[in-house]
This record gives sequence, structure tokens and C-alpha cells, in this order.
Amino acid sequence: MNLLNKIFSWILKNYIKVILLILIIGLAYGIYLYFYFMAQKKDQEAGDLFLNFYNSYSISDFNEQDYNIVLDQISEIDNASIYLVMLKSIYAVESVESNDLQKALTELSNAREILSSKGNEFNFLKEIIDLRMVNIFIDLADLERANNILKNTFTTYQTNKLILQGDISAVEKKFDKAKKKYIEALERSENQTQKNLINLKISTLTD
Repeated sequence: MNLLNKIFSWILKNYIKVILLILIIGLAYGIYLYFYFMAQKKDQEAGDLFLNFYNSYSISDFNEQDYNIVLDQISEIDNASIYLVMLKSIYAVESVESNDLQKALTELSNAREILSSKGNEFNFLKEIIDLRMVNIFIDLADLERANNILKNTFTTYQTNKLILQGDISAVEKKFDKAKKKYIEALERSENQTQKNLINLKISTLTD
């Protein structure tokens, strides 16, 4: 396999992980800004704690001790659950990087449970967490649980849902079904990079 094919293979396997990591970190910062300016004093205290951790995390390696300290501090603050969600999401990403997929699933499940108590206020974050869990279940070859999550309604990330449905079908060697899902995702996507990656997935399907 030449270098270009190796690069394409890596992208096909890992691009959703990379995209979701970027989304999680970007949304963490965006949510922090929203709550920093809109919330009450206690929420701002939680926001300051989260931002300090995030700034350190963004420029250096993940420090589990620092994570546990800020997690405990924020847990003691009322109405700061959204920051707990973001912390757990970051920890889940780090758990995947260290190949502790079960730990990642636990953190994501806990984060989703917190969001569920908020009603529909943060549905877009629920979708991100659901997509991340599906990707992990695919890695674990637990396609039944992956499919069960994809039965949920996705409004913000419907294209990503279709891609993952195609991935599952490809793993099951149902290539016609996978291609159909990829084409549907391709038609919905408005992101050229994502379109290129979908086309790569289609090109790797074999009968």
C-alpha cells in the first residue's frame, strides 16, 4: 500500500473522531462564552473553572489529576451541569485516545444523562454524544447498540447519522445499502471536505 492509500485509509477510519473532537472542543468554548456572559455569579464561577482547565488542556497534555480537581469543584456549584457535560466529553475523547473505550462510553453516557435532565435545550450536544457513542460501538463491533442509538431523531447532524449508518452497513458487507446511505449523506452535505471523505468511502466499497 503506497503512502497516499495509507493516508486515505487513516482518514476513512478516523475522520469522524477528528471532526467530533473539534466539535466537542469548539462547542465547549462556545458554550462557555454563552454562559459566562448570560449566567449568574455561580455559573460564572463554574465557567471560570472550566475555562482555566480548557486553556491548560488546549496547550498541553491531558492531566487527569487537574481534571478530577476541577470536576469536583464544579460538581459543588449549583446549575453548572453543562460544564460537567463538557468535562466528561473531553475525558471521553482522552479515553478513546488511550484505547479505553469502555471508560469513554461511561463518561459519554453520564454526560448524556445530565443533558436529558435539561429537556430539549441542548439537543445538538446530545446528538454529538450519540454520534460519538455510535462510533465507539462500531469500533467494538457492537453494531446492535450502534444501530439502536441511530434510531434516535437527529436534526443538526443528520448527515453524520447517514454516514455512520453507511459505515455499519459496510462493516456488515451490505455494500449496496452502505452506498445508498453514503449517497444520501453526500446529497445533504454542504461541507466540501465532508463530501470528499464520503466519496472516498464510496470508492472503497467492494462487491
